[in-house]
Amino acid sequence: MSGLPPLSRALLLYGPVLLVAFVAGGLRVAARRPDLSPRRRRALDAAWIGLLLVGVPLWLVLGVMLRLW
Repeated sequence: MSGLPPLSRALLLYGPVLLVAFVAGGLRVAARRPDLSPRRRRALDAAWIGLLLVGVPLWLVLGVMLRLW
């Protein structure tokens, strides 16, 4: 792992966190559409918050288990 160039190492470590954040942002934007029903809007709001609350810590634990750090 230490033989990787700095940019590749940074992308390997933080790329999945950025992907989780990007997807959560997309869900948040989708939840703000005015043509959605309130029920669907609440579901999308819960989905993007849950994705951030579960996805980022899950990646951190997985990264430690895979000895990426």
